[in-house]
Formats: sequence, C-alpha cells, structure tokens
Amino acid sequence: MTDPGLSGLTGAELLFEDVVREHLARGLVERTWLLDRVERHFRDPGCRFVLLLGGPGTGKSTVLAWLARRYGLSPRYFLSGLRGGPPAGGDAKSLLIRLGNQLAALRPGVMGADLDVRVEQAVGEVRGRAVGVRVDVLKVSPFRHTAMRVAQRADVVSGEVIGVEVGLVVSETRLLQVPDLQEFALLDPARRLAEQEPDALVVVLVDALDELRFRATGAGTADVLDWLAEVPELPANVRVVATARPDERLLARFRQGQGRWICEEPIEASAEEVRRDLVEHARALLADPVVAGLPVVRATGADRLARRIAGRSDGNFLYLALWGAALREASEAGDAVRVAALADFEVLPAGLDGFYEYFLALVVRAVEQHEAPGGLRFWDEVCRPLLDVLAVAFAPLPPVALFALAGVARRRREAARALDHLGGLLARDGDGVRLCHLSFAEFLTSAEDQRVVDHWHVDADENHYLIADRLIDRWGSGWAACTDDYALDHTVAHLVSGIRTARSPEVRADCARALTALLAAPDHGLAKARRRGLDVVLSDYVDAVTAVDGAGTAAGSALAGGLSGVVARLVDDGVPDLAGVLHAVLGYRPVAAELNREVLARLTDPEYLADAVADEERRSAALIAFSHGQATRLRRTGVPADLEEARRLLLDAVAGVRDIDRSTSTRQRAVLYYELAYLEFLHGAHEQAASWFARSVEAAQESGDLVGAAFTRLVAMRVALLSGTVEHDDYRAAHEEALALFADGGVGSPHLSRWTTSAHAQLLDLALFTEDRDGVVERLGTLAEDRWYGDSGRSDMFDRYRARAAVVTGDWPTAAELYGRLLAEELGDPPAHREELARDLYYYGRALAGLGDGDRARRVWELALRCPDNAANWPWKPRVEEVLRGLG
Repeated sequence: MTDPGLSGLTGAELLFEDVVREHLARGLVERTWLLDRVERHFRDPGCRFVLLLGGPGTGKSTVLAWLARRYGLSPRYFLSGLRGGPPAGGDAKSLLIRLGNQLAALRPGVMGADLDVRVEQAVGEVRGRAVGVRVDVLKVSPFRHTAMRVAQRADVVSGEVIGVEVGLVVSETRLLQVPDLQEFALLDPARRLAEQEPDALVVVLVDALDELRFRATGAGTADVLDWLAEVPELPANVRVVATARPDERLLARFRQGQGRWICEEPIEASAEEVRRDLVEHARALLADPVVAGLPVVRATGADRLARRIAGRSDGNFLYLALWGAALREASEAGDAVRVAALADFEVLPAGLDGFYEYFLALVVRAVEQHEAPGGLRFWDEVCRPLLDVLAVAFAPLPPVALFALAGVARRRREAARALDHLGGLLARDGDGVRLCHLSFAEFLTSAEDQRVVDHWHVDADENHYLIADRLIDRWGSGWAACTDDYALDHTVAHLVSGIRTARSPEVRADCARALTALLAAPDHGLAKARRRGLDVVLSDYVDAVTAVDGAGTAAGSALAGGLSGVVARLVDDGVPDLAGVLHAVLGYRPVAAELNREVLARLTDPEYLADAVADEERRSAALIAFSHGQATRLRRTGVPADLEEARRLLLDAVAGVRDIDRSTSTRQRAVLYYELAYLEFLHGAHEQAASWFARSVEAAQESGDLVGAAFTRLVAMRVALLSGTVEHDDYRAAHEEALALFADGGVGSPHLSRWTTSAHAQLLDLALFTEDRDGVVERLGTLAEDRWYGDSGRSDMFDRYRARAAVVTGDWPTAAELYGRLLAEELGDPPAHREELARDLYYYGRALAGLGDGDRARRVWELALRCPDNAANWPWKPRVEEVLRGLG
C-alpha cells in the first residue's frame, strides 16, 4: 500500500469487511425492493451517482453492505458507525487512497505496472552474488503493482543468486493533488476495466456523507463532498452510491456540481415497503428464543407486537435494534420491571430521540435501585463522566483509557458496573467502547434549552477541553515516549473542536491557550510526525492557526515556531523530501499562507538550521530544498522585491553548498535550476533563462526523470518562441514528441496530467502567436477536451485561451465578453503583477477596437505598457506599441 496510514491494515480492514459484516449480522431483511431501485439507476446511461437519502437508523449503511456483497468490484468508504482508526477520515485524499488500494487488491490487472521485468538467468557456479537486474531507485506510481517475474537456474550456489534487487522504492501518494490521485485511483483503472471486461461495473460505495459535519479534515482540505461535487465526468462503467440524511445545505454543492448525473432514491418512513421491512425485522427480533418466551410476547402475540413496535419506530431500524437488544438484555437479567416498561405502548415514545430519552430514564432508575444508597450520586459521579467522554470521543476507547479520561480510574470496579448499566446504548469495537450510533452522540450534545438540565446532557466544548487537558497532563512531559495512539492522534482535534463548539468565551480561551502551548513546542508534533507522517502534523497546525485566528498574531508566530522545530528535527533524522511535503500541504492553502511564510523564513535561515540540525550534509541539502520552496512562494506573489529575494535565495543556496552533487539529488538540482530559469524568463533575460533551462534538462535526464526533462525543454522552447529564437517547425515537433512520451503508459509523474495540458496549450500558443486561424480552432478544440482545467478548478485558464482565440478568429463580441469578466479586477492603475497581464490587455484592446470602441482600446493598451517588467510582459509590449502607433 502506498499510504503510510494504511500500511498496517490487513486486506479485510482495508475493505471495511468488519463494518460490512456488522451491518449484515444485525438480522435485517434484504431489502430487495430498494436494491432493485438502486440497480435500475445503474442501467440508466445518464446516471453516475445514486444518492440514497434517509434519516438516521433507516438502514442506509446496510443497503451499502448488501451492495458490497452483490458486486465484486465495489470499493467502499464507510464514514458511519466506527468513527476512528481504520474507518474513513473524510478528506478527498483519504477517500481516493482507499479506493485506489482497494481496486488494486480486488483487481490488480486494471492498475497497470510500473516495472515489468523478466529475468532469465543461467549461471554455472556462484560463490558471491549474482544479480540479474539492479534497480537503485524504483519510482512506483500509486496503487500500481510491480510485476517482476524471474526465472533463474544455477548449478552450484555457495553465495546468493538474486533475480531483481531494488535499492529504494519511492512512493509519493500523499504529495499528489486530488486531480492526479483520482486519475490513478479510479478513472484510469475504470477505463482499463472497460477494455478488459466491457460489461463489468465499478460500484463505489460512500456511506454517511452527513457525518462530514463532524469530521475535521483540515482547514482548506477538500473533503469527500468536495470531490463528489468536482470530479469530472466518470467513465460509463462507474457508479457511485452515496448515502446521506436529507440535509439540503450539506448536499447543495454536490447537487449543483453533478446535478445531471445524480439519481436520488429517498427512503420514506411512511412508505409501505419500509413498513413491511420493519415489521419483518421486528418479527425476527421477537423470534429470538430468549424474547419469544416472555409473557408479554405470548400474551400479545409476536405478530401483533411486531406491528405495534414497527409503528413506534417511525421508520427507523435502529429504534427496533435498540429496543430488541434492550428487551433481550432485560429478559436475560430477569428484570421484569424493564421488560414491562419496554412493552408498555401507552408510554413508549415514538422516534429515535424519544427512545434515547426513555431508555436513559430507565437506566437512571435502574442505577438508583441497584446502586442504593446514593444511586443518583453514582450516576452523576461515574455514569455521566463516561457519557461525557464517549459523546465527544473520536475513536473507540479501551475501558482503561476511557476510565482515565473520564476521571474515574480510581473507581475501576464502579466504572465497570456503570458500563454494564449503559450497555444497551454502547457498542464494543475491538478492544474499545463507543456509543451505539452517532445519532446518540447528537442527542446527548444537543443544545436545545429544554434538554440542558436533564440527567444526561453533555456540554461538548467543556468535555473536548477536559479530555485534551487530561491527555496533556499524562503525556505532556514526554511525548516522545507516548504509547497512546489516541493521545497522539486526537489531542489537537479535541482542542480545535472545543474552540469551534465553544458556548462561552472562557472555554474558547482555555482551549486556545492549551492548543497554542501544545503546538508551540515541537515535542508533540515531532512524536506524531514520526508515527504518522509530517503531512498529518501539518494539518494539525493549519487547523490550529485557523481555530485561534492566529495568522499574523503572537499565537500564530508561536505555532510557526513549533512547526519549524518539528521540521528541523525531522531533517536531522534524515527524513526525505520534507520541503516537498511542506509545499504540497501548505503551499496551495490561502489559510496557511502566513504559517507557510513564517516557517520557510526560519528554515531558510542558515543560523537557524545550524542550531537545529547537527548533520552538515543534511543541513546543506535542507537549505537548498527549503530555499526552493521559499523562492517558489515569493515568485508567485509577483512583487518585484519578492522576485529579487527569490533569485537571491536560489543563487545563495547553490553557491553556499561546497559539494552540491553530494548534498542534494540531481532531481532536486533540476527543479532548482528550473526556478532560476523561470525567474530570468519573467524579467526577459532570454540567454540567462536558456542557460538555466539547459542545466535543468541535463540534471533531470541524469536523474532518470525523462518526463520532467521533456517538460522543461518545452517551457524553454516557449521562451525561445516569445523571443523569436526557435523555428516554428522545431517547436511543433518537440511538443508532439513530448506528448507522445506523456501518453506512454510506461512513464509516470504526479504532474503528468498538468504537463500534458500545458503542452497542448503551448501548441495553441504557437497558433495564436502566428495568427494561424485554422490552427487556433483545431488546438482550442483539443484543449476543450482536456480534463485538467475542470479537475483542478481552473476553468478561468481555459476561458483565457477561449478569449485569445476569439480575438485571432475575429469573434469580437465573445472576446470582449470573456475579457470583461476575466479582467474585471485587474484593470486598476498601477496594473496588477499577474504574469503576462500585458498579453491579455493586448488582446482585449484588439477586441474593443474590433467592436469600434477605439477610446477604450487605447486606454487598455496604455495600461498594458505600464505592466511590470518582471512579470513576463516583455514579449507583448512591442506589439502594443505597434498598434498604438497605428492609431496615430
């Protein structure tokens, strides 16, 4: 598996088999009528998503469990029920990594292969080592298997005969962006499957979208609903079945993004089919021998009792399950009072919340009786603290851990009895305990005024803080020795949730202080990074900065200092590609911009690194890597001073390393040289840019990165096109050659889809540059079929090409309309620092002139001449000057 978070899972855990079995073991009827409706949508060629809607406890998850059994290729993602550990985290990357690994496990043949080596080796006598093939570094594309078939024969062996020896296997799944992950994990495998088995379906199952309301996926991180809303058109052999409560606000973005592809199937509590299913399930519960012999069942009749309790359930299977389990438990315990209360239909309330309240009242009464004297005090001092913790816990808790967090560790025997009292509303999950259902946690933490004075209301914010405080008290003096996965995984989440749910300024302030103190020191983050990976810790820091409103504040600086310390210590550990992880997680999030700036400022300071990193070689390599990250950040601002600082950082990093070949990989050098080349391009320094591009290509080729070398060569050729130093036929041929390479299934790169799009766009650039109308129409059509713009949410980039093409083909109204929208915020004076703004102003002026509005065209062109000289505007200003001269 390619993701560290999945590396310890068995195949059954990866596929949520325990969750599927749990749902199918509850004795629920196979809801054939509902499955038939879902499968009818599968046969609709206009359907890609089936949205199964119903309230909590209406059996949605069980329907998905049935589908998981009915379809061989059914990758699944369960958000419901088990809220921690192996089950799903809720972010888009987690979903795609799960789906990709599941498809690889279910059908390896659709994932392709990164390396297919056949070694036939016949040797005589071997006294040392005989190696058929040595691969120093194997770059493995996500989810794809490595097929190495070796046939060897040796007559006499006193040493080793090795068919294929791999030095280092490198996988970058966590660093991939969502558009690339969805291609690797689902879209490409589905297309391969269609070729191999035209009639086969991939049925993706996503359970409980409504639980995303309670998931902290990380500030600025795309969650599962974001992915569902934005994923491009799915292959015709893919169906996604998603379940949710009918939450209009939550589902709005999904419906808006995929409306024409969604078929909705509501589970109506009043439907005759639902009523029949409930009665049948109630009959199954009452057929249990322990229950069937009860006097109330014999007196009323199982069939009549089944119909009555089904009517009370208000369409809810969970109601029936909880009622049946409680009745069985009371029967086994010989508790005639509770049996009578559960069968008293004069007072038994309808609906799930009503049942929770009624059942809790029965539990409190039982505690008063069995723990007398002082039964109510036992409830308040032992039972309630357990509910307080379980209501806000992010994962099942072993009893010992639960007792410690509830503050009843010294009353272990009493706490064990309290768990027995609460047993009907709890579930065992491996070695841990959790609430029976998320809806019970919602009931306990409800802020309704009439409920906050009862015997079981839970103040979520206060208990998030209390749990975190106890975890910090236990491990705060030695996080490096922490053996509690729950403490590492969820202490930050409890404090962030405490801030978000705070009902008083005091609780919010307490949580914010504790969160800042926890993360301002590197100890917790370092321990978690070593166990879970830096990317997980980075999300903690982003969540913390967002929660405490820390950007640009003293708290924000303290958090940045703590994160810098974590990263520096990991550098000293020898952890690779930390700068890449930092850029992938923080570089594209606006909410993390200030955090990213402060962290990079520290990590590009030689004195800071000298104090933090003992190993000189690692320190030198880190300086280069983080200088590249800082330079990239500065370059994107477009501010002249930032561009100069970016150049200085890059040049100093190169010059400051005595032995660059030893201190950093050739691949790193290729990227570093590329950035220097691009800076020179922005300033119009053609020869310097060409020199750095050539060095970048050479380093990329030396590292074996043929795709990266090809793309860098294309960017260099575009610069040459703009400066008039390349033949058009050579330009065109190089791009066609690169596109053939990019389309070769034997090469891979996390940037492949973006670079393919760029190559097509640069061919369109040639047609635009030469005013080739037929070429513009042809190339724009190719670009319109490209998925990258939609996948990455950058439709504005494609619209710019549409506007430019409209100008060259003489469609002035379309060009003016598009540019009026695209440039609405960029027509101020002085002009913005956006790269190549003068280019669009040049074309916009032509469109306005074509419409007869010469005055506005002149103003736009004059603005173009004032565009910054350090933002690649230099190729377009001569053209603007030429059209202005033509106006006289």
